[in-house]
Amino acid sequence: MNTITSFLLSTGLCCLAAWTGIAADTSPEYPANGANYRLYPDAAPPLVPKPQELTWRGKAIPLSAVRIDLPPATGTDDKSRQKLIEGELTSFLRKHNVTVTPEASFRITFVREKTWSDKLREHMRSPEIAEEAYHVQATEQGISIRATHVRGFFYGMKTLEQLIIRRNGKTTLALCSISDWPDFPIRGFTNDVGRNFMPVPMIKRVIDSMADMKLNVYHFHFTENEGWRLESKLFPQLNDPKNFTRRPGEFYSQDDFRDLVNYCRQRNITLVPEMDMPGHSRCFRKAMGIESMNDPRATETLGKLIEEMYNLVPKGHLPYIHIGTDEAREKETHVDDNTLKQYFQFVEKLGATPIRWQPGLSPKGYNGAVQQLWSGRQARGAWPTKGASYIDSLETYLNHIDPFEAAMTLYFRRPCPFQEANGLGMFLCSWPDLPIEDPLTQESVSPIYSGIAFVSEPLWNNPHQPVQGNPNSDEYMKYFSNLPVQGDPLLQGFSEYENRILAIRDRFFTKRYFPYVRQANIPWKLIGPFPNEGKTATVFPPEQIIKTGKAASSYSFQGKTYSWDPETYSGGTLIFKHYCDFPTLFNGGKMGAFPHKNSTWYALTYIYSPKTQSVPFWISGQTWASSDWRNGPVSVPGKWFHCDPQFWVNGQEIAPPKWQKPGNNGAVKDENYYIRKPVDIRLNKGWNTVLVKSPVNNSARRWMFTFVPIQWSDKTGIIKVREFPGLKFSVNPSAPTRS
Repeated sequence: MNTITSFLLSTGLCCLAAWTGIAADTSPEYPANGANYRLYPDAAPPLVPKPQELTWRGKAIPLSAVRIDLPPATGTDDKSRQKLIEGELTSFLRKHNVTVTPEASFRITFVREKTWSDKLREHMRSPEIAEEAYHVQATEQGISIRATHVRGFFYGMKTLEQLIIRRNGKTTLALCSISDWPDFPIRGFTNDVGRNFMPVPMIKRVIDSMADMKLNVYHFHFTENEGWRLESKLFPQLNDPKNFTRRPGEFYSQDDFRDLVNYCRQRNITLVPEMDMPGHSRCFRKAMGIESMNDPRATETLGKLIEEMYNLVPKGHLPYIHIGTDEAREKETHVDDNTLKQYFQFVEKLGATPIRWQPGLSPKGYNGAVQQLWSGRQARGAWPTKGASYIDSLETYLNHIDPFEAAMTLYFRRPCPFQEANGLGMFLCSWPDLPIEDPLTQESVSPIYSGIAFVSEPLWNNPHQPVQGNPNSDEYMKYFSNLPVQGDPLLQGFSEYENRILAIRDRFFTKRYFPYVRQANIPWKLIGPFPNEGKTATVFPPEQIIKTGKAASSYSFQGKTYSWDPETYSGGTLIFKHYCDFPTLFNGGKMGAFPHKNSTWYALTYIYSPKTQSVPFWISGQTWASSDWRNGPVSVPGKWFHCDPQFWVNGQEIAPPKWQKPGNNGAVKDENYYIRKPVDIRLNKGWNTVLVKSPVNNSARRWMFTFVPIQWSDKTGIIKVREFPGLKFSVNPSAPTRS
């Protein structure tokens, strides 16, 4: 069992104790007195996602007692949603020492508008966006939250929660005026619970964080080769443990499904179930005694299963049903056009809209399904068909990307770049294909919660202009793997967003594993690449720094002079070759280019410590996908990675971990830095020299390293990751530093 799993098991799914560093002058559940919140005044606290229109009034007023007024509900469904809003807001206020009472003179008033002004409607390109829009007016006399729909009330409340903070023993409200609406009507998260079962309480934790960050679609992928994880009373053999190949017999009851649909709906989230067909169907075929998905019995059974599922909840509560159609590669999964037509007809006759994967199977001439994009944009076959509606999931698979890489990808990625189709929005995805020994590990093998936080603003209020022209020529793609260099205004924009995310992490993700710390302030100087001819252990001249502690301005090797790159690079993770062969800062910004095969880079930075102390570090020469082991030998004894990366601090080499399972080809153990205990390194008082050697050979699909100091604590069973206090970073210790 890895350390992170131990944390999740020890904390369980209940309330967690407060971080020991939090004083009594703040709300223990929503602390606002840490270093990241202190970057912001009470009158302008950090907001994520940033509203479309925001005017601060330059003042914060104390709150001690309020009254909450909601308009009459328009129906049963509306009433239950408003009840949740009132209950959540009341609980939130009480946890901030604010009394909620009908006698209070200060009111929080929810006002239902009939329609929006013409000016606001110009920004709202669909009725769904208009329903989610809201207006907040926070004055000394009271707070008004205006919306045309309970969805807008909910998001207005979520913003209000970020406007109210408690610190220094006082609860305050930042006065402001906000008009807000999302850029996209669909802002979702795909969760593969088919391969690896995730308990319902864990799913609800994910849904709660989605709601906090204004995501509105939960994609529930519950069928896979390994198991059929939704109860069927029509075909109970689907849930028989003997037909499962992973975590046998673990599935969601029909009551669980009803509960999840309702839990989502209360929080302005639509649950989209996926019954993946005809591929990914081994469990189905085994349970039903069917060899081919083209067998009419298979088609008839699937139709009945779709109808059974749809009728578990009130009509209209499942507006979309995902039917898969991807990766039908086995001969048993090949189906004819008539069978495909029936799949889509099953959904449409119920009044729902079908969703399918693209690339994926589709009847000839049919363009009625929403297409979820999943493969590389390099292939035209992965693009949406002309005129179709689509959900963008390109480059959003958390199981393939490092937490630091995920942050930069999600910030710089411009959703829906295909102009000849109708982009509805984007799904962030988690596909932990590899076996997971304990379901709780799903919260750590992929950066789920940091991903949810970082994707929120790009889908609600994207800071960049939409992609124009060929999506493969998007100049921001090189930032999917590396932050902009120091001094680039684009880095400043990322840093501003990162600061807000970290403040929100400290306050609204206290009960979640959030594997991310500040990285925009970490500079690196690079030299190379030196040709290693596939011999990755080759020693090159920059390793003289190990002995001297000083870097020369240039080095000679085989008659060629190598100088330090004039640019200063940024980040906790540097990636020289992207897993998907995207443009990088090191391949000329070209798709698929790999100009430095069999080469070695060196990276240099300096860390200032105010005293001699032991500091935990995340260190890695490779981030493995939690969906496969496709990058050469795994967990080679005595090495960080089989390509021989090395790390030195003040001339002392940092030894690699003793891997739990060398040569692993099964369940994820401790291969990635964020799922194992960090490495403690002794830093001297003053400046400390960090040298990284990053070689590659032709067997490596990804070329990268990670080196980041962190504050790491598991006191009382709680693991929290924060920025280590007091450290500063520089590539020139004699120059001004960044902390």
